[in-house]
Amino acid sequence: MRFKNQTIYIFSCIPFLLNIVLTDSLDYHGKFNIGVQYYKEKRYKLAFKQFNQLYENKKSNNNPVIQLLIAKSLNQQESFDEAKRMCKSILNKFPDSPYHVDIYLLLGDIALAQGKVSLAFQHYLNARSSVDDLFYINDIDDRIYSSIGIGLEGERLEVLLFREKNPFNREIINLARSYQNWVNGDIYDAEIFISEIDPFYLPGRFASLYSNLKKYSKISDSNPITIAALLPLSDKNKEKGYSYLLGLSEYLGLEKSTNSIRFVIYDTKGSAIETLKIMNNINYNKNITAVLGPLTSDEILVLAGDNLDLPVLVPLSAPHGLSKIAKNLFFLSPSFKTIAELNAQMMIQELGLKNIAVLSPATGDIKLTTDYFLNECYQLGVEPIAVEWYVEKPTDLSRQLKNIRRKAWDLIPEKEIVEDSFDLEIDSIDALFDVDVVDFFELPKEEEQEMEKRDSAKVILETIEAIYIPIRADELTYIGTQLPFYNLNTLLFGNQNWLDLNLLNQEVIGPHVQGMRIISDVSSVLSKNSQNAHLNFYNIAMEHAFFIQSIIEETVFNSKKFRNSLLDHSGYYGDKTSIKFTGLMNNENGSAQVLEYSKNTIKTLGIYDGKTFSHESR
Repeated sequence: MRFKNQTIYIFSCIPFLLNIVLTDSLDYHGKFNIGVQYYKEKRYKLAFKQFNQLYENKKSNNNPVIQLLIAKSLNQQESFDEAKRMCKSILNKFPDSPYHVDIYLLLGDIALAQGKVSLAFQHYLNARSSVDDLFYINDIDDRIYSSIGIGLEGERLEVLLFREKNPFNREIINLARSYQNWVNGDIYDAEIFISEIDPFYLPGRFASLYSNLKKYSKISDSNPITIAALLPLSDKNKEKGYSYLLGLSEYLGLEKSTNSIRFVIYDTKGSAIETLKIMNNINYNKNITAVLGPLTSDEILVLAGDNLDLPVLVPLSAPHGLSKIAKNLFFLSPSFKTIAELNAQMMIQELGLKNIAVLSPATGDIKLTTDYFLNECYQLGVEPIAVEWYVEKPTDLSRQLKNIRRKAWDLIPEKEIVEDSFDLEIDSIDALFDVDVVDFFELPKEEEQEMEKRDSAKVILETIEAIYIPIRADELTYIGTQLPFYNLNTLLFGNQNWLDLNLLNQEVIGPHVQGMRIISDVSSVLSKNSQNAHLNFYNIAMEHAFFIQSIIEETVFNSKKFRNSLLDHSGYYGDKTSIKFTGLMNNENGSAQVLEYSKNTIKTLGIYDGKTFSHESR
């Protein structure tokens, strides 16, 4: 069955829908538009209420569009069971509806949100077989690819293959079977399933994974260096584990990779005890050169106290102090302490800045990070001119930002205070500083007159050279929209929680934070969006594989030589991350990416290790 483009995303074709189903009356039309506007504004409760009122109308009760919009609104509120019931109602009541693609996609997204990955995979396949528009097929294929990466149930795949008639879907399922067997270490079955695939019917989105698995089957016949990958593949962190694993698979198919690495996969189940069991079984295995993983803090801590013979490459950063006692653990990401210190070193040593201000939460991990930053500033001989804290959600930072602005005034020599500020008009912004009408007329004392001139928010102040603003998750919008009102022309330094382009690029934020710098362990843009989180682990996995390759290229053939090469390694400079070991045991990454927000994008300026700022890359 062929469908028009607008069948996938309802809101792209609102005029079309209105002409077909909402011609009853202007009032009815208006209610629908109000519901759509609520949805666009992410006011999902109000959208649901509006659409539900329309649904109670007898005419709308038989309208799949209204029901679909209700289901979408329920899904956004995480009322997944209710949303599923509404979707199934549409499928039963309207078997010939042109919105089946939308329904299957929504059912797939709901299943994925509930951790039912195999069921999501099935729904996405149903959606794929119901549409032939290339743009939307690509969108569906991205969802299917992510589902394969997260991990599927082998038995469910067998059932799906038995029932599936669509030749393209069948090859996708065969690919998923091969990949799942590779993950489980069943190399023989993986090779059998990959050999059964007809590339003619395999969609282009899956071509790289297909070639990677084909290449891996060849690697298994050679004599490569064996790396044990310890990943959580069956617990709450399994999405991270499978995303990381998919990145390793992708590495094997790249032209830059070699045939010298073989990954053996172990499922830690996110359990410290299970991780310890695996390590006890492989620790003295002479066929294994090194370990890559694990991905959770509990698993890392249990390994720190174990007597390890194999070097362990930990993708995460080291908890404070752990790197000093765990000599066989090599941490591939810099710690929060290291990143905080690099921020201070970048400002003071690299840029030569002295007048620095700080705006930070006063609780939690961010507070600790800021303490590390401040301590490093003091060690480098610079005391920030203003340090402002907040505790609750930062909906109103007027007190803190006014204090920073007044400190900026204090840095201006009296003779350089601009006389023009005396004549500025009073407006809403001036009210932020409690400016009174009398401030702009003759005052009894000349010194009082000079002081009051400084209160005008109209004046752009440049005396503060940099402001360090580490924020908590979900605080970007609050802080980003308040900064512009205080006219501080300064260089902003943020943390990873600023790396959300969807929010940064809003007109009320983006133009006012241009040039913001963020020192990060990875250069990919992070956000709460699950797809972006998936891509992040996927990207760093490939980088870590390339790092291992750089070690192996030094003709390392056993675990002892591998460990020595890690200790002596001059540094790795990749596209998404960098690794240069430092610290007491020379086992903690002291290097990070320097990012800059500019022109609606995040770009990498270079790599900084506290001593040198380089622009090297792989």
